[in-house]
Amino acid sequence: MITLAELNAASADAFVTALAGIFEHSPWVAEAVLPLRPFTSRLQLHDAMCAAVDAAGIDAQLKLIRAHPELAGRAAVRKELTAESTREQQGAGLDACTPGEFATLQTLNDAYNAKFGFPFVLAVRGHNRSSVIAAFMQRLDHDLDTERKTALQQIDRIAGFRLYDSVSSAAGSEILAMLDRLAEFSEQADGLTCSYLSPAHRQTAALIRDWMLAAGLSVEVDAVGNVVGRLHSEQPDAKTLLTGSHYDTVVDGGKYDGRLGIVLPILVALDLRQRGLKLPYALEIIAFSEEEGVRYKSTFLGSGAVVGQFDLQLLDAVDGNGITMRAAMLEAGFDPGQIPAIARDPAKLLGYVEVHIEQGPVLLDEDQALGVVTSIAGSHRYTGSITGLAGHSGTVPMHLRRDAAAAAAELILYVERRCGGVPGLVGTVGRLEVPGGAINVIPGRCSFSLDIRAADDLLRDAAVVDVLAEIDAIAERRKVDIVLTQVMAAGCAPCAPSLQAQWAASIRRVTGNPASRHLPSGAGHDAMKMAAITDIGMLFVRCGNGGISHNPAETMTAEDADIAARVFTDFLSSYPAT
Repeated sequence: MITLAELNAASADAFVTALAGIFEHSPWVAEAVLPLRPFTSRLQLHDAMCAAVDAAGIDAQLKLIRAHPELAGRAAVRKELTAESTREQQGAGLDACTPGEFATLQTLNDAYNAKFGFPFVLAVRGHNRSSVIAAFMQRLDHDLDTERKTALQQIDRIAGFRLYDSVSSAAGSEILAMLDRLAEFSEQADGLTCSYLSPAHRQTAALIRDWMLAAGLSVEVDAVGNVVGRLHSEQPDAKTLLTGSHYDTVVDGGKYDGRLGIVLPILVALDLRQRGLKLPYALEIIAFSEEEGVRYKSTFLGSGAVVGQFDLQLLDAVDGNGITMRAAMLEAGFDPGQIPAIARDPAKLLGYVEVHIEQGPVLLDEDQALGVVTSIAGSHRYTGSITGLAGHSGTVPMHLRRDAAAAAAELILYVERRCGGVPGLVGTVGRLEVPGGAINVIPGRCSFSLDIRAADDLLRDAAVVDVLAEIDAIAERRKVDIVLTQVMAAGCAPCAPSLQAQWAASIRRVTGNPASRHLPSGAGHDAMKMAAITDIGMLFVRCGNGGISHNPAETMTAEDADIAARVFTDFLSSYPAT
């Protein structure tokens, strides 16, 4: 194992020698990227090496492809594989083929070589013998140019896995590089939007799966699209500590919301493996497929399935293009009938912990890198409509008007007054529309949203009662009709005191800070859903840019990410197994 810093400082010969096995029998790839040092992350190094292969021309690419051994082929039988290829083929079980499987693979190898003139190349990590054979058969249908490009894509993946196996790097810069990479998969060209089961969403899931495999986790993608990586325990009947967050985004969102809580644990798991450290329990990292509710207007699909609360009626929900959730799942290769089987057994869990950006300015204002979350605010959300009477703006006297927009304005100001003076209570009218409005027409209709939150249920519920009473009073005073529909009612989710104490202890050991900042979360998180089946704990990481989130201006530093990774490592290392 060599560090990225050591690679950057190494002599040319040492650099090439250290990376000689990344691309099979092709040290020229490492030689080609020598002038590009220093590299700030493994991803940047991998990108440079792949770009060198792309620029090398077809002849050099074919030579690289031909340098790879057949899968379960004659070189494997003669034990002539490189150490890297040996480990990879053994990991897929290709050293334990039955006679029938071995014969099938030999036949496929011969047919493939006869058609394309080079060996079949597949990044076998995450595969087994049957899936290798299935991939073999599917790719035999390709034409030569398609298959050459496919082989090179697989070689790029193999190189990525090998880099993670052989090069270690500072967590902070790696985390930011990985989050930058995920942000490249978007439904919009000029920002980040990644909604449930969109092409961008599925590309994101595939890359997260590769990173989990690179970390040495066993990986599955479940029936709602959660990507689940598991670090197994050597202890029989060990319980499981869950961690993770969501990988979908809001429209035109930020890079760090949710995804930090996926990438950071993956890198910590990789570090544990590289240092040979064992946990006395199993660790499961869940990249939840959906939390934001953008596409089907229903939040927490991923974590809801894990806690056994997925509403199967949602399968008939329709998106803006008329596509049902069921159809989207089937098109993505998922079986909705398997969703109930996703639910975890609470008796087998140690808890759920989540690392997340604060999405607010408190830590930034107090110059604290990290904070311990005390509770996640519950929320009551409504959509509403106000119906008054449209009229000419110049002919209807002010005292005779039934102005829907004026009624909405009065409501907004009341929500601000009622919630503004109570610490921990917030109220928001985030959407306000005057359909068909015109400069010379008194608004006859208005639609709005209402969101009231607090980390204490009694505090929030008292505000809700007052706001609903004021809505009735406004309707009577202004002679308008106000219809309110509740779309969400979620109670607050207190974090377990024992987990708060363990987070605080880890912060103290890593940073020397004797008094960790404890604060509530005003935003909702998958953790609040997970509280239905186990204790929850949450670590906040400071945001930059005034704490802005759900916005392209969302940011954080590599230094804070690195501190959070070290604290999470300490937390896992000291977490009790019972």
